[in-house]
Amino acid sequence: MDYLLEVNHLKTYFYGSEKQEIPAVDDVSFKVKQGETLCIVGESGCGKSTLGRALIRLLKPTEGHIYMGGTDIAGLKGADLKKMRRKVQIIFQDPSACLNPRRTVRQILMEPFEIHGMKGKMDVEARIMKLLNLVGLDLYCLSRYPHELS
Repeated sequence: MDYLLEVNHLKTYFYGSEKQEIPAVDDVSFKVKQGETLCIVGESGCGKSTLGRALIRLLKPTEGHIYMGGTDIAGLKGADLKKMRRKVQIIFQDPSACLNPRRTVRQILMEPFEIHGMKGKMDVEARIMKLLNLVGLDLYCLSRYPHELS
């Protein structure tokens, strides 16, 4: 069976003084099929955010494998890593801390398309409208600021 995401024995360690190993993520394995949802829960400081950062390769794992669509992304570099990052996003625990209060929803949603140089390659407005529809938001939300949403 092909999995959307397969993580095998992922470890992410930090190093303190005198090269002391500090395990943040230690031997995590799981599989996610297309259409499934996986939630990572735990106490503050248990490694949830570090795991998320390793999964999207903001941090390089110390050991293990991360397969996305059958490709091991744990060792990707350069252009291959940038290409992979176009397909994944992290969802922060506190949306009010990650949404710029001085930008409209349209500006916030437009930003990833601009960063990845996709603005002229596709109908971004149509894609944004489709995304809003997908999550059940009305088009009037595009002109709103984050604090105006509930």
